[in-house]
Amino acid sequence: MIDNYGRKKFDKTQMTADGDLPKLFNYNGRRFDINDVIGQVEKDAKGEMVPQKNKKGQLVDKQGRLINSKGYLIDAQGNVIDKEGRQIFESKHLLDDEIPKIFPFTKFNIKNILGDFEMDPVGNPILDKDKNGNLIDR
Repeated sequence: MIDNYGRKKFDKTQMTADGDLPKLFNYNGRRFDINDVIGQVEKDAKGEMVPQKNKKGQLVDKQGRLINSKGYLIDAQGNVIDKEGRQIFESKHLLDDEIPKIFPFTKFNIKNILGDFEMDPVGNPILDKDKNGNLIDR
């Protein structure tokens, strides 16, 4: 998939079987911003995270919030949470404390790839297929 400027945004392998964009949500359907789940930590000269520890020996960020070894905010059970304390990923879904990387974390504007389509009453584009089975707009 390319944007309106001809820049590649998604590879065919990242699309769903029917050619749609996969949902950019966690497993429970909660939309999240990567900046909302990362703790505030110091970094050394190499750019490596330098976390602090609390009195219990747990990793914490500058604000005293629990973090895991990758710097993600966590609750007492190790689930990744956002700044508001809402669970985003369960600890059992983490691989070596890393959240599932379904997509690279980049800024993405859906308007850059949308065509000019006629829409149905609920806002979905109305598409037809040409004689070769390729999707076309009406």
